[in-house]
Amino acid sequence: MPRKTNTPIWLGAVPGERRDFIVTLFVPSLTRDGNPLDHDAWRTQALEVMTKLFGGATVVEGDGAWRDDERGGAIKVERISTVQSFTAKSSWNKETVRELATFLHRMGREANQGEIGLIVDGEYFPIREFSK
Repeated sequence: MPRKTNTPIWLGAVPGERRDFIVTLFVPSLTRDGNPLDHDAWRTQALEVMTKLFGGATVVEGDGAWRDDERGGAIKVERISTVQSFTAKSSWNKETVRELATFLHRMGREANQGEIGLIVDGEYFPIREFSK
């Protein structure tokens, strides 16, 4: 899709494919059972993986909650980090998705999660089975 303004020229921005494809990962601070995780380590690993795959990543800290339907609908509230990458759509491909999925499934298993959440280009993907 062509740009509607000369903003990249006005800013002196780097030319190339648009980086408007957004990938967002939620990094937990607690296990599914409420035990603390090494949140800093998981956040750092997520930053490194997303930067390697998509050229950069930014962390935003906050609070989050999710409903554990497999455990009677219990509401789980915790501190979370979101790790977000603005990337070119061409960076989202079979190879990068495979490597990201491997990390997400490992985090789900090792951090004892009920769900790992990922938003890709505006669509939420709940990952609940960690077999990759």
